Amino acid sequence: MVNREPREPREAGEAPSANEPRSWAGMVELLAEQQEDLVEDFLQRLEALGYYTDGVVPASDLRQSATETFDMLTRRIAGVPLPDHLRDLPTRLGVRRARQGVARERLLEAVRLDFRVLWAGLVRAGGAEVSQILVLHAEEILTTVEQYISDVQAAFLEERAVLERDSRAAVAQAFSRLLNSGDRAAVVASEVAGTVGLPEHGTFDVAFVAPFPEQRSVVRAGERGGGLAWEFDDGVALVREAGRTPWPDLFPQVSGGLVTRVRGLAAVPASVDAARVLSGYADTGGGFVREEDAWSAIARDQLRGLLPGFGRDRVERFEGLDPDSRARLLETLTHYAATGSVKATAESLYCHRNTVVNRLQAFRETTGLDLTVPAEAAQALVLFPVRERAEHG
Repeated sequence: MVNREPREPREAGEAPSANEPRSWAGMVELLAEQQEDLVEDFLQRLEALGYYTDGVVPASDLRQSATETFDMLTRRIAGVPLPDHLRDLPTRLGVRRARQGVARERLLEAVRLDFRVLWAGLVRAGGAEVSQILVLHAEEILTTVEQYISDVQAAFLEERAVLERDSRAAVAQAFSRLLNSGDRAAVVASEVAGTVGLPEHGTFDVAFVAPFPEQRSVVRAGERGGGLAWEFDDGVALVREAGRTPWPDLFPQVSGGLVTRVRGLAAVPASVDAARVLSGYADTGGGFVREEDAWSAIARDQLRGLLPGFGRDRVERFEGLDPDSRARLLETLTHYAATGSVKATAESLYCHRNTVVNRLQAFRETTGLDLTVPAEAAQALVLFPVRERAEHG
């Protein structure tokens, strides 16, 4: 927990300190501001119980779930509408814990900690004479937490029943172990290969599908025919042996990232991470993005993070052109970079070769980058990557 030093007497208009009487609305408002404290309190209490220490649930998962849980509970207590990503939180949490093989008793004991953490947080937020206010609202707090517990348990039991009914529980738990194996991926892959039904030294196609309303249908379809699927909060990971129907053919209307020809089951977790990154560059209208499609956009984003202002002058000069000129030059960049040939570019664009030469010169004069020089062409592809070219087109 965060220790706070006593505050100086407040100025006019300043909120009451933690040691002064506070209204119920003020208490809830302060509670919302102290969510990091709530999360740390919860994680400390959970650790003291000795639960979730076997690695079945990653520490990052516990922290993220706690963060979302207290955000949701605080909003409900305050009567604030929930954002979309929190409305199905009980279902997501219950389903995930069932698939991770968490014991029902441990799940419920962990979720019941939420009430104690919230109560302690409200006591800290209430200041003097907090007891009377808490008594007046105790039933409200308890009802909110109990409803959450009930929803989580219902989702957990329903998913576990499904897993047990079709014998997928062991597979789901083994796949979860593999995805969370970290630097033990090789060892875990050897241990779980038989359970998940995939060869340890096989070759796989890995996809990560961005979340969408029919997400569960993708999970079930992905699991049919020997594939594996795992639901994360930000999408679904799909794994199957190479040589089967490609993921893009199975889900033509779905957006996501794709890594093909992954060698060995031990390489699957890292490939899932890579596919997740690629999915962030997918068109929301559908389609899978591969490494060769997004490398330049990813390189640009990374460089901008490491070198603020990278290429800014060149981009600003280019953006000074009218939209039609930008579109023509970007189109020429795309086709010329693919071949390095003026003749091939002219043929693909159905224009005269002199037109291509003139556009290459216009691009050089505007941006200072000569596309006939490989090093400068690489800079152009990074500053004006595929994703950006599509948006300008």
